[in-house]
Amino acid sequence: MSKLHLLAASMINQPLLMEISHAKSFIADLRQRIVSSDTEQELHDKEKQVADSSRYHPVTGSYRFYDIHHSVAVISIRGALAHKQGWYSWLMGYNIISYALEQAITDPDVKGVYLDMHTPGGTVMGAFDCADLVKRASLIKPVWAIANDMNCSAGQLIASAASRRLVTQTGIVGSIGVVAGHTSYEQYLKDMGLEITLLHSGSRKVDGNPYQNLPKDVADRWQAELDETRNKFASKVSGYTGMSLQSILNTEAATYEGQKAVDVGLADELVHSADGIGIMAEFVKNLSTTITTGTVKMSNKENSQQAESSKAPEAAAVEVNQPEAAATTEPVVQVEQTATADLVIELCEQAGMQDQIANLVKAKLTEAGVKARLTTLSGVRDTLAAANLGHLFADVSAKLDNPAEMLQVALTAATAHGEDREVNSSKQVVTEAAVKQPDTKKAYSDPSRL
Repeated sequence: MSKLHLLAASMINQPLLMEISHAKSFIADLRQRIVSSDTEQELHDKEKQVADSSRYHPVTGSYRFYDIHHSVAVISIRGALAHKQGWYSWLMGYNIISYALEQAITDPDVKGVYLDMHTPGGTVMGAFDCADLVKRASLIKPVWAIANDMNCSAGQLIASAASRRLVTQTGIVGSIGVVAGHTSYEQYLKDMGLEITLLHSGSRKVDGNPYQNLPKDVADRWQAELDETRNKFASKVSGYTGMSLQSILNTEAATYEGQKAVDVGLADELVHSADGIGIMAEFVKNLSTTITTGTVKMSNKENSQQAESSKAPEAAAVEVNQPEAAATTEPVVQVEQTATADLVIELCEQAGMQDQIANLVKAKLTEAGVKARLTTLSGVRDTLAAANLGHLFADVSAKLDNPAEMLQVALTAATAHGEDREVNSSKQVVTEAAVKQPDTKKAYSDPSRL
């Protein structure tokens, strides 16, 4: 089965995060490409043939899926978006976007990432994971997105996860909704004197088949699934942007152009398309970002300083010999970066506290902050365990930032625990034949099982 056939299967009779007018034309175009057996070469394969050494990642040696302008990695996102597809003039895979992000984050030549977007959206499959990766990347280096001139539906989902969202004067954003279509050939087949029988096992195996009109119970079930996906979509945008969930749902999947996108909160700034990269380049100019790849630490600021010193050793010598001038130089403030999600996961696993991963990633602490928090949590856990109150750790640790509330939770639970022990001690209910059964509720709530 070709990529085009797989793409069709993921879009026809499936929920889509795509602006409706583009969805209709895209599916029509896809059908034509399948009929004509389109074998267009992927864009990066074409570019590799003429690429020079600057197009290759200095650490991994892989081909860069982005251009670099003044330390800003520009990732071009255009056309429809789909799960596990390539990179074509009319289609882009979420996997390509994710891979490009991962490259840029570990690239010592890159201080920020700029998503240059012109997309009506795409499939539900792959969209949410891609957006989450954008959010993770933005915790390491700034990630900006621009509607140049469209980031609708799945495009809006991805853009919402960026650190900052730009829009051009004719840029279109929004369409926070879900759409699906069903085509029935039942009447056409009857008119042609044809009847198709589907033999199947499982009452829902042939739901949505094109040879019969869509039954009401199937339509109702699909509608409920679309509503659920839309709520998930809106919740993600709310979490990324800080907008209220209700205000997003109230848009009813409308689109907004230019300044209206800023007014409604889906974009942060109106810019000219020619100025966006320059604005971000100015923003990241003085940023210092240190990342670790394997055992090698790389700092953008250190690299640039080393490059300057190697180019002009004489100037460096003059600086050393003039302490008075150096004394008047303002000190450079180094801001420690927020610990990456991967680092948080590693530290939590080392401490045996996988259940704290989500809380610590959300807290956006530095590496030192994460280690300090884990040390405190370890002490709390041991203290509770010594008092036979280990089961309270989850509730108590959730209140760690508010000592008064944490103490109240511990005291209340401890009092209840003491009363329970008195009651249980008066009952001789344990026999030698009794077998302790596993606590299934606790087991299935343990994140370490996932």
